[in-house]
Amino acid sequence: MESITAVIALILIFVVVTLFSVNVIQKSKKLLPEFINGKPSVVFFWTDNQTCKAMNQIVDKIKNDFNGSVKVLTFNVVKNYEMTENYLVFDIPLVILFDKEGNPVIRITKPSEYPKLEAKLKEII
Repeated sequence: MESITAVIALILIFVVVTLFSVNVIQKSKKLLPEFINGKPSVVFFWTDNQTCKAMNQIVDKIKNDFNGSVKVLTFNVVKNYEMTENYLVFDIPLVILFDKEGNPVIRITKPSEYPKLEAKLKEII
């Protein structure tokens, strides 16, 4: 019984450390240099489903509301799997806001999180 408890404890420690490491990597992953242009960038990872279509409306709103002051990039996760792997995209849809230097600022996965994204955008423009 004690050995089972020890194994479970080790597994839990491994899972926590792994999740922490992935979170640190996600937060530190800069935008690729070819996409940095001196403006904040919004990167949208999507596939063809209803949630992504709803998030696409948010991305279109960003294009219209912040016309010219924000670069918007969209990547289909199936066709652009290298980009998906590069940014450790686990949730679809995903929008990542990068600052002018290409540093990640915020990640959102639900259209209801748009106000947080909009506030951060206004902050860094």
